[in-house]
Amino acid sequence: MTARSTRPRRSHTLGACNTCRRRHVKCDQKRPVCRTCRNLKVPCEGFSSEVRWMRSSDDSEKAADQHGTRRHLYTERSRESMSTFLGTNLLSGSISASLAEIDSKTRDPEHPPVGDFVVGPFGVLDFAPDASHNMPQQPTGDNSQHGEIANAPCSPPPTAPDNAVPQNQVDLPTLNNGSPSHIDDFLHWSDILGLSPEQPGFFQPSMLDFDMYLSTDPVPDAFALETNPPGQGSTAMITPPRSANEMASTFLDAAALADAPFLFRHFNESVVPQMVIMPLGDKSPWRILNLSSAMATFNDLTILGSQKISHARLANLYGLLACSAVHLPSSHSLNGSAEHWQQAAYQMFEQAREHMQKSLKYETREPKRAKYKDQLMAICCLIQYTVISGQHQHARSFMVNAEYILRVRGLLKHRISQKSRLLHHVYTWLRLVGESTYVLHDYNPSSSFLEALDSNFQRSRSDAVADESNPRLDDFLRLEAHDADSDLNINEPKDAQTGLHDIHLQDSRSFSDTLYKQVYGIPETWLSLLSQTTRLANVMETFRIAQKSSRNTSLEAWETLHRRSVRLENLICSCDLALARDQSRPHGHMLRAFDSALVIFFYRRIRRVHPAIMAAHVDSVISSLTEFTAALPQEERTGPGAAWPLFIAGCEALTASRRDAVLRWVDNAISTCGPAGFSAAREIMVNLWRKQDEHLEKNRGEPMPTWTTFIQERQIWPLFC
Repeated sequence: MTARSTRPRRSHTLGACNTCRRRHVKCDQKRPVCRTCRNLKVPCEGFSSEVRWMRSSDDSEKAADQHGTRRHLYTERSRESMSTFLGTNLLSGSISASLAEIDSKTRDPEHPPVGDFVVGPFGVLDFAPDASHNMPQQPTGDNSQHGEIANAPCSPPPTAPDNAVPQNQVDLPTLNNGSPSHIDDFLHWSDILGLSPEQPGFFQPSMLDFDMYLSTDPVPDAFALETNPPGQGSTAMITPPRSANEMASTFLDAAALADAPFLFRHFNESVVPQMVIMPLGDKSPWRILNLSSAMATFNDLTILGSQKISHARLANLYGLLACSAVHLPSSHSLNGSAEHWQQAAYQMFEQAREHMQKSLKYETREPKRAKYKDQLMAICCLIQYTVISGQHQHARSFMVNAEYILRVRGLLKHRISQKSRLLHHVYTWLRLVGESTYVLHDYNPSSSFLEALDSNFQRSRSDAVADESNPRLDDFLRLEAHDADSDLNINEPKDAQTGLHDIHLQDSRSFSDTLYKQVYGIPETWLSLLSQTTRLANVMETFRIAQKSSRNTSLEAWETLHRRSVRLENLICSCDLALARDQSRPHGHMLRAFDSALVIFFYRRIRRVHPAIMAAHVDSVISSLTEFTAALPQEERTGPGAAWPLFIAGCEALTASRRDAVLRWVDNAISTCGPAGFSAAREIMVNLWRKQDEHLEKNRGEPMPTWTTFIQERQIWPLFC
């Protein structure tokens, strides 16, 4: 009994041959002859693989036995009566008539169906509105108290009425303001540091007081883009992510599905060359990363009907299509009316901004965490849209949110991939070149700046052991202190850790593994010197205001800033002389234009000299840009170059000949579908020249109007990146 009970039971399988089935032995089902019959040397009678539910009338009894027909569940008479009964319950005995009846009754707006709507033998469709959906939801648990809408399992929490005033809530300013200068007001709000990012209404671009200049305050816990229109409160809650079907319907409303392939092609052939300042081949990050990801998302959304598309990927898709659509009205290959593409670009940009908002809210952390590269790709694409379209009122919040994503996710990685590094380079270019023309900061000295004055801008012992895991946002109003200005030793190498994490190039030492020449054709040293000049100019502007307000400024602090400015001046001018010997074309011409413009930028922001002193450098920029245009191969689909050196030099042109040369070059760039920055540069320069001419006629003893004072008066931010 024991041996018999421990014997394993034989598994039974279907599909055995007839011989093994008759002998009740296991068959390995090897065809055409199983191994069991072959090993036993018995004839294999074959297999009965066909399973039929109905027996045909012409089948013989032998054939039926070979095929093994299944036994019917119902008799033939029962099946006939069932079919007759089902047919009598259909309208006119027709399936099509029944479907038409359902369609007509459910689409009639004047007589909506009430109660149970029955059509057909199995149709019990209840189209009556559920009263429970109209009932206000009662807050339950802690979610209603802390606003944790991301953890709600079924539906979002109720929003407050428009006239309701929540208790203990600070009215945060929105970003829908005519001037971007108010954004830096967030940097000085020390009274709202105690707010929890989970409170309702906190989802604004939270550029809170992260203690400028030399502090180590952490980044706020949650950043998001603006969503509230002007005049409304900041208590509107964000709805949870929608389904893929709702996203697809939104996409169909925002952009015609047939136009998407055309917009992809236009972006690849016309928009990308406009974003490249010199011919570098086809390996642009916009093609390798953004375009490839957007096309894959488009296929998943429309062809495959995927249910798992992140908001970050959708934001990149809509942002890229918006960039292509907004560029079409100025191109020579316009397909359709300009109003149509402008409206389509606006709708797709709004869709991209909405999805980016939801990605920052829901997909930055688990459980629905989006890929880091998808988020950074999308936010950089939105920044590029503001550059192409000239809608600079959104650029500041996009850049701050991009830095938030980069610091809390990208720089904390143990290993930074090659694609992530490409995106870091794109962000650095957009941020550094954009920050150079942003002079709308609040330059009033803060408490942290006064503390830096007391220490003569020297690094304290606590700064020397700063915790790298405590990231902070960079507002470019801070000057990092280094021992004996070692960060300006451009001939010394940076280690790999410093080079990969120095996203704003605060350290001007060389890094051998840089990719800026491959991506933009510009040396990293030039970008680092631009970053150092921008920072020093902001700090010195704050220092001058502190002196005028009779603040306690020390002579040692001024000597520290002056010594650093002299060292920076020597580096910039020596690099200018070195590039003057480079005769490569057309890259050499554009590099000389950038370097001469950097010299002008230094003397304008740091030294504040008269424009007449910089006439030679203005001539150098004009001639370099003219030679660059002439040296471009006709077959190369490359943009007109960068507007930054033209703007920096053109604003210092005082003679009619120089101004005419500048206008000729910029008009040629606008005619070749250049981004909106060229038109903005032209408008600013023409108005500035008029003010300068009036000044030379009446007030020669007063300071000359410059582009910095003009921008501050108009409260605008031109972007030339």
